[in-house]
Amino acid sequence: MGFKLRPPYSDEEMNTPVYRVDEEDGINGRANKNGTITLNNKLNPNEEENTISHEMTHVKQFKDFNESEGKKGLDYSDDHISWNGKNYKRKNGKIFYEGKWRPEGWPKFPWEEEAYNNETPIT
Repeated sequence: MGFKLRPPYSDEEMNTPVYRVDEEDGINGRANKNGTITLNNKLNPNEEENTISHEMTHVKQFKDFNESEGKKGLDYSDDHISWNGKNYKRKNGKIFYEGKWRPEGWPKFPWEEEAYNNETPIT
């Protein structure tokens, strides 16, 4: 009998390691499917809090995808993004959405809208 590997987070507790890294200009942070967040090490504390709140939404979206029978939530690979069971092509930092190639992080993607709405405001 096989077993299912589970992401390193649970419903009861979100243990999300945050790593500060050298990042290209314009990238504040990234959420990873392994339950970690990487932050641009050039951010100030207010920007860090804002970025963590945004990326934490994506971590939760990944968790929803991994645990949900209907494949709700967010998933990605090198060549696609999956949102609530629908796949979108991904190539060279862009995602094909509604007939156009849009840059990753475009605020009007539904998974990004949710993350932007959950951000801690920068003060």
